[in-house]
Amino acid sequence: MTFPDSTYQDCAADSSSSPSHTSGDILDVAFAALPDALYVFDQNRLLSRFNSAAVVLHGPGNPPQEGRRCCEMFWRVGEGDACIVDRAVDSNSRVEVEMLAGPKGDRPTLLIVQPISDHTITGSAMVMARDISQLRRAEAEALEHKSFMASVADRTPDEIYTLDPEGRIMWMNDRAERDQLLMLAGRYFNEFIAANSRELTNTNLQHTLAGEETQFEVRAVRTDGTARTVEAHTSPLWKDGNVSGVLVFLRDVTERKRAQELMAQSDKLRAVGELAAGVAHNLNNSLTVIQGRAQLLLMRGMDEPTTKSLKVITNAVEEGARTLRRILEFARRETVQEFEPVELSELITSSIEVARPKWESRLAQETGAEIRVQINNHGPVYVLGEVAELREVVLNLIFNAVDAMPNGGIMELGTRTEVDSGCFWVADSGCGMSTDNAARIFEPFYTTKGKKGTGLGLSASHGIITRHNGQIMVVSEPGEGTRFEVRLPLCEDDSRFVKEIGAEGTENEMVLSI
Repeated sequence: MTFPDSTYQDCAADSSSSPSHTSGDILDVAFAALPDALYVFDQNRLLSRFNSAAVVLHGPGNPPQEGRRCCEMFWRVGEGDACIVDRAVDSNSRVEVEMLAGPKGDRPTLLIVQPISDHTITGSAMVMARDISQLRRAEAEALEHKSFMASVADRTPDEIYTLDPEGRIMWMNDRAERDQLLMLAGRYFNEFIAANSRELTNTNLQHTLAGEETQFEVRAVRTDGTARTVEAHTSPLWKDGNVSGVLVFLRDVTERKRAQELMAQSDKLRAVGELAAGVAHNLNNSLTVIQGRAQLLLMRGMDEPTTKSLKVITNAVEEGARTLRRILEFARRETVQEFEPVELSELITSSIEVARPKWESRLAQETGAEIRVQINNHGPVYVLGEVAELREVVLNLIFNAVDAMPNGGIMELGTRTEVDSGCFWVADSGCGMSTDNAARIFEPFYTTKGKKGTGLGLSASHGIITRHNGQIMVVSEPGEGTRFEVRLPLCEDDSRFVKEIGAEGTENEMVLSI
């Protein structure tokens, strides 16, 4: 079957150049050779022509037939809808629809209906059916691959960012969004790098934009202000042979660094313990000689001043021996087995008297500031402990408070009884500490005093309180001072140690000018 000649008028070639073939013959060959199925309907919407690709599309079980109405073909879309040929002819406009066709009705097919407006065949239409099943499979595979890669990117433990050449964040994975607490697209990556790490970061980003991969460690800052240590790995993003951006992987190694520091501190502490054990042993031998000689002199019945001095020496030697035993216990991780009742109010008051000459002589030479000391003791508070060890804790806290107030201020000490514990505290109005420093203040060798501190005082105090089954806590804010509070188990039976006092306890205040 062929089209009327008028159908080919616009597209026929000059017949004089090929006298043996008419334009109709050429179009017939082209019509049959098209890879897409092609159908032609006349003014009555009856199928008048189709090519071999249409036969393949329908399959041998349901071949297209001339004279079949368009609405009986496979391109009706939805129950009750007009067929697309009617829609195209009635609207005199091109219509495109994607539907499932083929012998089994499972092949994605694109139908394009073009009404024919030639005056001799007005109302007819041409339909092209293109099998797009391979295209849809490729799209589905691409979508599946994209979903897989997106899932991998979102579930990786690293934060992933893509940056443009200016260093702005173009995309970030779910991990980065969760860790940063909000979406950062459009903002500069360096905004979330600590100031002291920005130069290193900029240098590595420039190397990456030049085509190199880099790996480095920096300090990063979350949007909530939390600082952390991260390992950064950068790779160039290539497009058409040029670097179009930077791919950044960030891995949070804060806890790992902290664990490494703790291991290093543990090694230091082990070495210090071994050294302390040896030193304590040698000092103990020397103290034994001193104590022996002092006791021999006491036995000779010296005059009263000399006897008093010798007793001071023997008491000091005995106190030193107890200190050496504590060093050995610390080095061997031993615990004190026997405690005796200790009255915290007396411990606080006497410790102030012991500490005052030491800080008074030192600070008097450095500044004319004044430290006001307030002692708030609300009745006797008896706990079980070793008085020399607890005095060491109090003295450490007192000297820390003095160091925190180089220009003077108020130092408050006090005691109180709680439900099942006795409590004492030392507070100052000094410079205070940041949250990060307060969290690490009890770590061995960690100090905020620079070269003036050893980082062992509070660590040793923490160990002493722990061996006493107690707790030591700190509350501090920069510029607002610091408060250390210690809770210890109460003595179970302290009735024989309680003295008669007023119902409201005692409250004392002293002013020290230094």
